[in-house]
Order: sequence, then structure tokens, then C-alpha cells
Amino acid sequence: MKKFAFLLGLFLVMTPAMSALADDHVEESETQQGTMNENLPVPAIVIEEPPEQIEDVAWTYRFLIPTTVAIATLVILGNVIQYFRQVTRKRYKVIEK
Repeated sequence: MKKFAFLLGLFLVMTPAMSALADDHVEESETQQGTMNENLPVPAIVIEEPPEQIEDVAWTYRFLIPTTVAIATLVILGNVIQYFRQVTRKRYKVIEK
């Protein structure tokens, strides 16, 4: 148990430290590319990309999946209710003298 607690504590300490030890430096070529892009001339013809069209969701996602989830929920609730009804019926018995 002590070994597990030690490993868990070590993990909790090292996890935030990993992001602090990560390499965040930027190379010189990356900074030069950023300044080079700003100095480029504006093109004569600007081609705009068409906006992305939103695809309709398949009918299975809209109808079948919610229906299946609802039926499964009802079945689970029915089983839980039936279980507790049967358990309490068998648990308490009237003793006749």
C-alpha cells in the first residue's frame, strides 16, 4: 500500500512538472518566416475559398440512436423496479401463529 501511495504521489508531482520542463523555444528560421510573410506583396487576384457547407446529419443519428437510448433506459429502469419489488416481497413475510 505504501508503494502504491508513493507511486501515486510521484505521479501527481511529476505530471505538472512535465509541462514546465517542455521545450518551448522557437527556432530562428520560424521567426524569420513570420517576418518574411508580412513583407510579401498583396496578390493581384484574391481567391476566396467558399464557406464550408454544413452536412445534414444522417437519419440514424437523429432518430435511431435517441430511440435506442430511450428504450435501453426504460428497460434498465424496469429491471431495477422489478428487482426491488421481488426482493422486498421475499424479504418481509408475515409469520402466523
